Amino acid sequence: MKTILIVLLLITVPLCAQEFGQVGTSGAQFLKINFDPRASGLGYAAASVVSGASAMYTNVAGIELIKSFDVTSAYVPWFADIKMASLSAAFRLENIGVIGLQASGFSTDEEITTIDMENGTGQMYSIQNMVVGVSFARHITDKLVSGIQAKYYRESYYGHSTGGLAFDVGTNYDLEISGASLGLSLQNFGPNLPALSGTYHDYSDNNSSKSFNDTPLPVTFRASFSFVPVTMEDYHLRVIADLVHPNDNVEHYNVGAELIALDVITLRGGLKINYDDETFALGVGVDGSSLIGQNLRLDYSFENFSILPSIQKISIGYSF
Repeated sequence: MKTILIVLLLITVPLCAQEFGQVGTSGAQFLKINFDPRASGLGYAAASVVSGASAMYTNVAGIELIKSFDVTSAYVPWFADIKMASLSAAFRLENIGVIGLQASGFSTDEEITTIDMENGTGQMYSIQNMVVGVSFARHITDKLVSGIQAKYYRESYYGHSTGGLAFDVGTNYDLEISGASLGLSLQNFGPNLPALSGTYHDYSDNNSSKSFNDTPLPVTFRASFSFVPVTMEDYHLRVIADLVHPNDNVEHYNVGAELIALDVITLRGGLKINYDDETFALGVGVDGSSLIGQNLRLDYSFENFSILPSIQKISIGYSF
């Protein structure tokens, strides 16, 4: 635990020293996309509460709550008619810990290139991004959970491609007071994103041919606190607050809450503070264990933006 905390501090303190958001300075932006509707519905105030296989997208330590096996599939209609999907699964190895696997990606429809020709060249292109990851989490003590994830990512843009490795680490500590817990996660750290293959023409410099540059990964640090202020026989309320510090933007603050009724339906909401365009999120989850006697669950989220169109996410999960 001390080693993990020291690593987190050594990496994140220099990041926190940055005064201004350095928007556009990191690559592999696809790594920032979260495929968990529960986290989305909470406005991403979720690093201390995520569980199940989809926890790999927010705080990998959350997969340790899996009893035996869990699988989740998510579908996300993104901006500009881009369709994205993910699949995550995790299983417990007795007396060892929980191992998780995840794969996510998207591909755009084919478009006609328009370089130098107003009506198109007739050549077709598309864009593909994908990530595959393997993770491991286990209890360090009866209160402390720790996890790590290694991810291979690849991006491809009409004749240019690149890929590499990124890593996540996360912890979750049960404070044993009013259901309170503290979560920390550091996502997407590792070697710089290698330069795209091939060359491009710089029209601002006499149409000269140039090579691409490597770029830093979009490293993101999260500190999350959650507690349960209201607990009744048929429902309870959980409140969560996250501080999010990316290396390519200013700090964000997320506040969320979820009301769990009859252990069947969960209503969620969250506010996103100090964002350029993102504002709030809503979500709902349904647990089928009480309704149909199966550990089947459905989650849905809606994210609102000031300028960009809203985003909706839906996932289906099963555990045993």
